[in-house]
Amino acid sequence: MEDSAESVPSAYVQLGDWLWIRHGATGGVGDALCQLGAHRGLVMYGTASERSLHRLRDYDIVPIDYRRQDVAQVVRAKHPEGVRIVYDHLGGASMRANHRLLAPGGVLVSYAFMGRPGHVLADTVRGALRNRMLNLLPGKRTALCTLPREIATDPSQHQALLTHLFELALGCHIRPRIGACFPLSEAAEAHRALERRDVHGKIILTTF
Repeated sequence: MEDSAESVPSAYVQLGDWLWIRHGATGGVGDALCQLGAHRGLVMYGTASERSLHRLRDYDIVPIDYRRQDVAQVVRAKHPEGVRIVYDHLGGASMRANHRLLAPGGVLVSYAFMGRPGHVLADTVRGALRNRMLNLLPGKRTALCTLPREIATDPSQHQALLTHLFELALGCHIRPRIGACFPLSEAAEAHRALERRDVHGKIILTTF
């Protein structure tokens, strides 16, 4: 992950650091962050709906029911000074609220932006600009995590990180959450299952 300034690394963490994973902690990216954070011994907070809170507890993450609890109040009660890192994939008002939860020197990492139907591209650009503007405020930093940029900036570093992820998976330190398998001929039904939110985890399309 990179800071909004070119080639400035950010969002590095150490054992015992505390971070806040915004809404979607049980989604695809959120699940990966939870597993990697648990492997590094981080103190983590994450939101989910009531039916998914148990999945966060499996990673020793402090679960927050975003429908019934005041997220900022829960985090501030534990860490009044703020948290080290916040991961955000919503943007908008969520991004500003998350920025306020950062401790001095903390980093807000945006890895996606919620787009309106028909305005996804415009909303993504707007979200990226907001991320950059927040970076102008003193004392805290923001970062945009985009895979194409990461590969283009430092291909060898990306290859090393990808190799490390495969090693963690082979060693069973992290496990992809597989929700369902569909034959390739039923790819359309797999998409419908995603739209209905029937599947929790990754969908695999098989060719045999």
